[in-house]
Amino acid sequence: MKRNKFNGYERLLILMSFFLFLNFLPGIPMTAEAAFPEKPVTIVVCFGPGGMRDIAARGVGNTMGKYLGVPMIVKNLPGAGGVRGMNNIYLAESDGYTFGVSMGTDIVAQILKTVEFDNTKYTVIGRIQRSPGFLTVKADSPIRSIKDFKTFGKPIRQSAFSLFAPSTILPMILSDREGWDLVTIGGYRGAAAANLAVVRGEVEIAGAGLSSLKPYLEAKQLRLILTIDDKRSPDFPNVPTIVEEGHPDLANFALDLWFVGPPNIPKSRVKILEDAFKKTAEDPEFLKWAGKAGMDVAYLNGTEMRKNILGLFDVFTKYKSVIQKYIK
Repeated sequence: MKRNKFNGYERLLILMSFFLFLNFLPGIPMTAEAAFPEKPVTIVVCFGPGGMRDIAARGVGNTMGKYLGVPMIVKNLPGAGGVRGMNNIYLAESDGYTFGVSMGTDIVAQILKTVEFDNTKYTVIGRIQRSPGFLTVKADSPIRSIKDFKTFGKPIRQSAFSLFAPSTILPMILSDREGWDLVTIGGYRGAAAANLAVVRGEVEIAGAGLSSLKPYLEAKQLRLILTIDDKRSPDFPNVPTIVEEGHPDLANFALDLWFVGPPNIPKSRVKILEDAFKKTAEDPEFLKWAGKAGMDVAYLNGTEMRKNILGLFDVFTKYKSVIQKYIK
């Protein structure tokens, strides 16, 4: 007699076989993405403790872990001017359990050094901070704006604590565009030392963030001549922006901090990370902490931040030979 129906045991075998078949199809995982994350997430900082990236990583990690439901561990991996840590992020498993803090210096490093990472391929989670940078001169300097550089009568000297910092690169590009001579003097140990060089008359200009400039501005030893951002700082509304000075494509040379992971993290996991990151940036307790830490929270989602990164990459690449000339 012919059977028309399967018994319970046969149905179970068929279902198990079908499930195993699906598992071998590319792109179809056995486990549900809703389970992510199930273990601690690591934030890599490519410099030692205490710097801007480290402070941001620890602040974000303390709050973001609440929204992910797992602990977040900050891992400092200094070395090779940040290259070691950025390589580590890029080469990590694309499972969403490792990401780190990046900024414009990493883009310059990729263009000028031999590295394993590619800023155009990182998974971008979002921006957490944007602070304006400034160009500063000695308080009694005859220079009133960057337009005076061309008529200064001799090369403009700038002090630099990092040759890869966007605020150091910016005068190099300006000198090429506007046709004035520049000398970059590196080797200063930190922004404070580079600013002090301006006060002492060793150089004419320096680029820095507000935190390192405050003591000299309060003592009226330095004067700001340019805001490196797309809008004027509320603290210094009379200081024009790089956009107003005719260079809108250089506005992203501001001091931005963003978070990136290795390429090809599954989209479902990126969405979970992005949502937790956004909630962190809006969290009242985090914002209170950030205010005390001197961190200018300026959230931007991964898609929009990627556009900024690609814009910086294009500008730095275009002026690679100019930059190389100054940092040899």
